[in-house]
Amino acid sequence: MPPMRARLIYLLAIVVALLVLAPSAAANCIKPHSVRIATGTSPSGLPWTVEGSIRNNGNSCRDWLFGMEFELGGVGAWGWSTGIPPGGHLREGFEIDASDNLQEDGSTRVFSGSVGGEVAKVMATLSNNKHLTFHPRSPSPQLRRKFTWLRNVRYFVTFYPPEAFVTGISTFSASGQLLYRDRSFEAL
Repeated sequence: MPPMRARLIYLLAIVVALLVLAPSAAANCIKPHSVRIATGTSPSGLPWTVEGSIRNNGNSCRDWLFGMEFELGGVGAWGWSTGIPPGGHLREGFEIDASDNLQEDGSTRVFSGSVGGEVAKVMATLSNNKHLTFHPRSPSPQLRRKFTWLRNVRYFVTFYPPEAFVTGISTFSASGQLLYRDRSFEAL
């Protein structure tokens, strides 16, 4: 085959490959948006909200950035984010991302955060050696059906007296199996 014809066939093959691969990359792109997951009121009457968000992670569509944002009246806002596969959700075995804060008026502390979908119970050890035990919640079934990226996450917003603060965390499955323990928790 003459060299010119070989180059033309080679260039044509590259163009065809780009045309075939470009739509599949674009299919993994997601439009950035956020969804309100939960709302409530603190014991002192201040509102709180939890939102989940999604966007492309960086300049490519090969990875999505999933995040959770906590807006806590009398405390402020905090959040976290992590990469997930396109069309997917938080990885199995996600441990915990949490924050422990004193409300501005000093009346209450709030422990908030997220755990993986397999976590059924969280036990926080306080600085006075007491324990705070609660069950994290999943986003509503309607939200989990509509947004795949909300399927393997649970959240919590728990208020407690300001006599101590969180120093350790343990998470447990529905069968009571210890999933994760951190004996040196430090608030964000």
